[in-house]
Amino acid sequence: MSKYILAHDLGTSGNKATLFDGEGRMTAAVTEEYGTNIFNSNWAEQDPSDWWRAVCISTKKVLENINPSDLAAVSFSGQMMACLCVDKIGRPLRDALIYCDQRSEKQADELIGRVGFAKIYKITGHRPSSSYSLSKLMWIKENEPDVYAVTHKILQAKDYMNFRLTGEFFTDFNDASGTNAFDISTLSWSEEIIEASGVKRSLFPDAVASSTMIGEVTKSASKETGIPAGTPVAAGAGDGGCATIGAGSYKEGRAYCYMGSSSWVSVTSKTPLEDPDMKTFTWAHPIEGLYQPCGTMQTAGACFNWLSSFLLGNTDSTSLEQLNNHAAAAAPGAGGLFFLPYLLGERSPWWNPDAKGCFIGLDLNTGRNEAARAVIEGIAMNLNESLKIMKRQTAFDSIMFIGGGANGGVLRQIFADVIGMKVEIPKLLSEATSMGAALIGGVGSGIYSGFDMVEKMNPLVSTVENDESLKDFYSKHEAIFTDIYYNLKSSFSKIKSEQEIS
Repeated sequence: MSKYILAHDLGTSGNKATLFDGEGRMTAAVTEEYGTNIFNSNWAEQDPSDWWRAVCISTKKVLENINPSDLAAVSFSGQMMACLCVDKIGRPLRDALIYCDQRSEKQADELIGRVGFAKIYKITGHRPSSSYSLSKLMWIKENEPDVYAVTHKILQAKDYMNFRLTGEFFTDFNDASGTNAFDISTLSWSEEIIEASGVKRSLFPDAVASSTMIGEVTKSASKETGIPAGTPVAAGAGDGGCATIGAGSYKEGRAYCYMGSSSWVSVTSKTPLEDPDMKTFTWAHPIEGLYQPCGTMQTAGACFNWLSSFLLGNTDSTSLEQLNNHAAAAAPGAGGLFFLPYLLGERSPWWNPDAKGCFIGLDLNTGRNEAARAVIEGIAMNLNESLKIMKRQTAFDSIMFIGGGANGGVLRQIFADVIGMKVEIPKLLSEATSMGAALIGGVGSGIYSGFDMVEKMNPLVSTVENDESLKDFYSKHEAIFTDIYYNLKSSFSKIKSEQEIS
């Protein structure tokens, strides 16, 4: 009788419960949604009881498809970079500050002043900012001292779910590396950074490898979820880490691109990425001993949606196909039209919240075809800036393409031509995160022999070869693209100042 892995993807808008069998097939999936409280412009919180409610409901529904006694393990993927304070018995003391909460800019600046920007980056692999858990905890200590005084641990979303299932406080190396408090070289909490922050070291849970079985489902959790008591629970990993495994990036030199509303490129390496310009960042990989250098842009698919609405008056499911058709009718270089895809500022490679989106090179011959192609080329060139940094340290000559935005043959071809390497398309474009969580639980429980199981779970179905004759053209084209950004950088700041005055 086949054994099953119950994999959860605890995201920003809801929890997706999935079942994977011993052959790696996804046999059932159920999603339960919840909300986010966004206020004071850039504060964002979620109620952890909503997470647990969604997990319980989706679990019971998905288990209707099997005999629950056939479960071999439970494993979570979860949203990262949060700060949830719990007391000694694991009760949340306030709603969780989630990854997009930006209230702790003052505390992040204080940490930078005490440790140094470059030193924090070198230790943690990440640029220090209010996006990460540590500055959020510093904010709570300063502004909610009563909460801080009784805080026993700070947890990530999936770590709190694991606690609710097992009664154990743990995190994994991957999620820990998204706190700005973790030394990715030693895979341990950074005593230097934590001491400089002024918070207690004891608040950070023990960090273990993602496939470590941290405990078993308790009798009380079994009653609430329907999972049999005694079922092993894996430490799991963050959503980005799980997506990395699900995309087939489980060994050195495997690169992939996730194309959604936002987008990122990543490759698996044996060492943290050395980037003196600090344009990229590095996570501890869910597979112990490996690392996950990454470059993330704010708006990719969001640019497609904007252009569809702006030029085509269309935002339905056919909009991407229409953009592909328009882009196919324009020549490489879009007739000299460039698009800077910065509709919400930018992270990698510029780390400039003031950056703006713009078309450069408009003339009387510019039409919808050129605009569509320029948008796709702009996104590809922006991502390629991060890929070029990664190539300096880790060799790779192909990249896996996943995510809902990865549909469309023209988009895939343009991407391949711009980055100058072949693009590989797997069978499933949108299941990488759930699949990664299942692989972690499957390997940890012994149901799967290794992470190479992903080759069977999500095999390649096609490859898009890049046009070698366009390599020199796009190399020069991208140099102009970066020049445009640098030439407009000061203007972006002036626009921001003008908007603040008005």
